Amino acid sequence: MKNNSNTLKISCLCLVFNLFLAAVSGQNMVPNASFETLVSCPTGSGQVGLAEPWLAALTPDLYNPCAVAITYQAPLNQGCNYLPAKDGVGYVGLFVFNSREYVNVALTDTLEKGKYYYVSFFVAPDQDCDNPGEAKTFTDAIGLAVQGFEPNSPFKVVAENRGTVINDTQNWTKVSGCFAAEGNELNLRIGNFLPDDSVTIQTDMPQLPITQQFNYMYVDDVVLVPFDPFPDTVLMCDGQPVNLDATFYDADFQWVTGEDGPFILALDTGSYEVEATLDGCVLREKVAVVNLDYDSFFPPDTLICIGNELRLSPQIPGEYRWSDGSRNKQLTVKQEDEYVATITNTCGEFTFRQQVNTTDCRCRLFVPNAFSPNGDGINDELRIGFGCDFEFVPKRFEVYDRWGANVFVTDDPLNDFWDGEKNGKLANQDVYTWYFIYDVFYENAKREILEEGSFVVFH
Repeated sequence: MKNNSNTLKISCLCLVFNLFLAAVSGQNMVPNASFETLVSCPTGSGQVGLAEPWLAALTPDLYNPCAVAITYQAPLNQGCNYLPAKDGVGYVGLFVFNSREYVNVALTDTLEKGKYYYVSFFVAPDQDCDNPGEAKTFTDAIGLAVQGFEPNSPFKVVAENRGTVINDTQNWTKVSGCFAAEGNELNLRIGNFLPDDSVTIQTDMPQLPITQQFNYMYVDDVVLVPFDPFPDTVLMCDGQPVNLDATFYDADFQWVTGEDGPFILALDTGSYEVEATLDGCVLREKVAVVNLDYDSFFPPDTLICIGNELRLSPQIPGEYRWSDGSRNKQLTVKQEDEYVATITNTCGEFTFRQQVNTTDCRCRLFVPNAFSPNGDGINDELRIGFGCDFEFVPKRFEVYDRWGANVFVTDDPLNDFWDGEKNGKLANQDVYTWYFIYDVFYENAKREILEEGSFVVFH
């Protein structure tokens, strides 16, 4: 928080591809990136939260032409400092030296592990014209950090101004950088992440102690965008050349073919590599150009076991519309039917059809419905009969009494048997439940099957 009294209250490697026909620049993942959308106009200090969903750590300030107090209006702020917004009409202000304040916001989505992102924001230091008796102090200390979605995750600084003091109070200074996400980062924070003794200082009153040197900065136009929002492959339709567009902000480009600039015309299928340079970030990235061979996407009819699942995935790039209304690129099915997908891409509209038939893959299992372990040599053991038309692996056979207590278990159910004893004693005459688990292998797929039944023990 900054007021106009004489007292201060201390409260890489980067690239993005855009396809000529289908893709656009990466979307900014910072909501309300220029602090333009307000719940209501600021009436005083420390009201960054009015620019939802931004939140404040301590009391950073919100500036907007609609502010009730002239101190927090824009472009004339603090009653003496003229600073038009970098984007729109509003911005925020925070202490970055001696005192510490931060602005925080949750991104529109979590970041993807290994993906590269570009970040930038603009800053301008305050003139301190409202306190002529105090030091005019400038520093190099401001940066942007990201944090995982877990509340106690550490912040990782991904863009920071270091070494060069920011002292231009009339114009906005850009701070930017690139980074590879560790995965699941969701929160963004702007402020000074350095200890005071690591900050470069410029002051017109060096005689004052460090405890009386403060630096307050305005912040606007925050950007965090992914660098690879393009499809994994680019389609070449009927052998026609494809225009590849690697446009991203004001980056410079160099293709492995020797061409420069953001655009090249791919005359053949294959892998195309480009190098882009932006704000000191460099990345070599490849894009595959493939010919759409529609005939190869018609698979033969498929047979699955009743109860099994099958994932249909035509592997044709584009937007999907299945006959059941699904829009996913793969469909999980269990029932016998013909499944149809209409696929639209840059080459046109295609229809994928797959006939799925089902069959009963269960084996033939025989478990007696009664046996008499009385030692008379007749039906004294519980033995299993088993036959199967497919490759199978018996896994487990279990027997339980009526109270759910396990009385017998074996991992070799075709060779092992129950002799009717429980804890060394002959089991009571009663009804018992059995469970038999086995795997069936059918058309290179494995299915685990559980069968159950009951039998009677009598003496």
